[in-house]
Amino acid sequence: MAKTFSLSHRSRRSVLNRRQTLVLDNAQGTIIAVDRGCLWVTLEHDLRDIVLTKGMRFQVDRSGRTIIAAEMDSTLRLLAPVSLRDRVADAIGRSVAQAFNGWAARFARRAVPYF
Repeated sequence: MAKTFSLSHRSRRSVLNRRQTLVLDNAQGTIIAVDRGCLWVTLEHDLRDIVLTKGMRFQVDRSGRTIIAAEMDSTLRLLAPVSLRDRVADAIGRSVAQAFNGWAARFARRAVPYF
C-alpha cells in the first residue's frame, strides 16, 4: 500500500516495512536520508535507479512523482525545503507575538497598595 506525502528544511521521519512504498508528488528539492535499511528510489521521466543504504542521502532534482520502495525494513527522513511564504509567515507570527507580549506587560493589572 502506498503512502502520499504532499530553518531551511522541514523534517519528517518515516518507517517503511519490506516491499512497502512511499509516493512523493512534486517533491523537487526534498532530501531523502536513510537511517536504517535499503531504499530504491525511482523518479518520473528519469532512467536512473537510485539505491540508498544506511547513511546515504539523495536530493530529488526534478518535479513529478517520486516513488520510494523499501528493499528491507527501513527508516528514513524526508527533509523538505521551507518555502519563502512559510518563512515570511513565521517571521510575521513572531513579530505579532512580541507586540502582544509587550502590550500585555504594559497593561497588566498591578497590585494596588493597601494602607
